[in-house]
Amino acid sequence: MSSRTISTVIQQLTEDPWRAQVGFSHEIQSALELILNPSTPDAVVVQTLGEWLSKNQPCLFGRIAAKKGLLSYCLLSEDELADSDEAIAQKIQSSRREWTRRGFEGKASGFIIVLRSRALATAAPDAAVKAIAQRVCSLYLQEDVSMDKIALDRTYLEQPGNRHTTWEWVTGVNYFSSQGDKRWWQDHRIPAGMAFSVNSVGHMVKSGRLARAMHDLEEAMETAQGDMTNPVVDSLEKALELAMRTIALASDGPSGKATALVPWPSGDGIPRCPVTLPAAFADKDYRGYQGWYHTDYTLPSEYFIPDVERPASIRTNALDFTYLFDKSLDNPDFERMGRGRIIRDPAATTDPELQEAYKWHKRLRGEASEVEIDHVPRLCEALRNH
Repeated sequence: MSSRTISTVIQQLTEDPWRAQVGFSHEIQSALELILNPSTPDAVVVQTLGEWLSKNQPCLFGRIAAKKGLLSYCLLSEDELADSDEAIAQKIQSSRREWTRRGFEGKASGFIIVLRSRALATAAPDAAVKAIAQRVCSLYLQEDVSMDKIALDRTYLEQPGNRHTTWEWVTGVNYFSSQGDKRWWQDHRIPAGMAFSVNSVGHMVKSGRLARAMHDLEEAMETAQGDMTNPVVDSLEKALELAMRTIALASDGPSGKATALVPWPSGDGIPRCPVTLPAAFADKDYRGYQGWYHTDYTLPSEYFIPDVERPASIRTNALDFTYLFDKSLDNPDFERMGRGRIIRDPAATTDPELQEAYKWHKRLRGEASEVEIDHVPRLCEALRNH
């Protein structure tokens, strides 16, 4: 879509006749009208989205992040979508940097880009919508995004202290839209024209632990400024249970559930689950599940066809939970997406990988950087006395 800007393709959208006939679900309609209204302040839009996600998002991690205020948002109005792609990219990257900063401080594990477009919300899910989705996602990730592929972003967390230990997580990017409402893939619906969401479970766990530890320190030093709510997800083991619950909670669409847990396989030699699961999951395989769409793909092709019921040609995908518990060397996703990869820890120089990271960090000290003078107190003091 290099020669077709977002504003151009929006003009080519066609209204969905099926949607005009059946309308939206009640829980979508009420939030959608408020969010699409151009006079609704951004703060109200964010509050409305947060409330909707905390109640109607099948993903329990998304619900928790919304309830705890662990999401950052980028809101794109209809007027902004009519601007140049360069201006849209600047808005997205500015919001992305803010999310990165909040994540670094342990205040946000997720990021949502929301297109507040009525034309998109009521459009038929066709090639034009797909072109817009690809372009917006490409402007966000600053790279070409293909259909039926896994696109990733990264988030970071720093531990306060002299060592400045920093972790990095890769996290998948997922597509949502109002067009999913009442269609077979309705678990990916949202009260907006279109949205892209990332939410790092590993970051949520580690930042929750960090917040609790800092609160315990403040209490010990008698500097705590109020009670702290304990993190809901305080371990990857707990995250595994919630991930299984999320799959089990898939909504019943016109073709049934789009994702499902699978039975525990018969036979010996399969390792025990690393966490004690509730009785409801005792006969389920903790290692994976199945989905009629690939939950890791950022832009599944199936979302951009008008079919209300699941097409007979679609086959199930074998999907997994192993990034939450499998520490084996042949499963790098545990380190990259679950536990988090330490990318800065200058004091821990016995590990060859960290030594290399330290060397790289040390080299960066010699690179020039531009800062505001007001942000350098010692320089301000020197100039004041000059």
